[in-house]
Amino acid sequence: MVSSFSTIAASRRSQNSESNEVRGLAIAEALMTEISQLPMREPSCDCGYGVEAGETGTNRLNFDDVDDYNNLIDAPPKSRNGTLCVGYSDLSRSVTIDLVTTADWSTTSATYVGVYRITVKVLQGTAEVCRVVGYRTSGSTGSSTVVGINTLN
Repeated sequence: MVSSFSTIAASRRSQNSESNEVRGLAIAEALMTEISQLPMREPSCDCGYGVEAGETGTNRLNFDDVDDYNNLIDAPPKSRNGTLCVGYSDLSRSVTIDLVTTADWSTTSATYVGVYRITVKVLQGTAEVCRVVGYRTSGSTGSSTVVGINTLN
């Protein structure tokens, strides 16, 4: 009987873990899609890296380029307009935007050379549920493309 309870408990933990991974992947990919639809650089000027004046608050509607998302903490997860994402209140998301070299996308760069590595992490408490990594490149007209997305569990 004790072994039956142990088996049932292990099965429940596995189901919960798989459910969290699926939910985490869904919410990570949604944020990655949101980010990938924006231009690489500030449309109105060459203002540098990160958020500019007026690009903060409870929503991301004023975020107008990829690097505005660097160091974003979204807890609990919200849509771009600040509305809570129903069913995800136990999760949080964070974003890191790294400048990487053109020769080796695993090597960070101190200067912008036209390639960003975008990492979206999803946590439940302190435990990482999911991580999605994407790469963005700047085209000759300033447009951007997601080159690859990998999930790492």
